[in-house]
Amino acid sequence: MISALRGKLIEKGKGYVILDVQGVGYRVHLGTKALNSLPKTGETVNLGLFTKMIFDQREGSFELFGFLDKDDVDLFDLLISISGIGPKKAMTIMSSVDREKLFAAVIKEDSDYLSDVGGLGVKTSKRLIVELKDKIEKSEFVSLAKIDLTGEGEVVSALVSLGFEKHQALGALKKVSRKAKNVEEKVKEALKILSRV
Repeated sequence: MISALRGKLIEKGKGYVILDVQGVGYRVHLGTKALNSLPKTGETVNLGLFTKMIFDQREGSFELFGFLDKDDVDLFDLLISISGIGPKKAMTIMSSVDREKLFAAVIKEDSDYLSDVGGLGVKTSKRLIVELKDKIEKSEFVSLAKIDLTGEGEVVSALVSLGFEKHQALGALKKVSRKAKNVEEKVKEALKILSRV
């Protein structure tokens, strides 16, 4: 089992990298956040990349999924334990929603947030809530119920209707300060953030 890699970044593609580890090239699927935090092609990934090896039954091959820290590996394991969520869908969810907000949405049973922001269907959102709620409530994440998710789906929809890509809207939303309380304030602040990019 390959649990972590450190090596030279020889290729950076859409949703993956290839790392040269002592002459062997490993293709690793990555979420947007992890991908954006890695150095340029040709440089060494010094921190090491936590990995999870998954067997793809349809292809009959193993695939590596990479993460910046152990907590992300644990979240990935939680997500793929839910029926209907495979490894690639789990990576998409992790790229769309911060871990804390995901847990807050589950604790609050906010399936609308998971559908709008996380890009999950209604049925998958409800299944995720049912299957994760007990696991999360038994942990230290109960305090996350205080996180305000109000209108975040509307903010993303508004930004997309203004011509931004969904990933741009989600990226800007993550940078909006907690002082912005309503949808209008969040959209205004997100637009300022996007105008600086």
